[in-house]
Amino acid sequence: MQTVITKRELQVPVDVLIRVADVLLEKNITNSITATDEDEGYITIEVEYEKEQRDAIHEAEDIISDYHENEEREDDDEEDEDED
Repeated sequence: MQTVITKRELQVPVDVLIRVADVLLEKNITNSITATDEDEGYITIEVEYEKEQRDAIHEAEDIISDYHENEEREDDDEEDEDED
């Protein structure tokens, strides 16, 4: 039976890079940095994983998603303060 490898790119904000890297390292996910965006503050990481490693990819995606949600919430709070 042949192992299926899935490739995906993750745009990881620099602020959560260490947390995402820890997940990838812990689960031995093959990865490489393919791009950076200093203006937006993120690094693009290409990951290669097997079906059994999907949970780790989902965990990394959740970290990234939570970060974006918190950023949006903080932006909304700042806008509310500016209106006062």
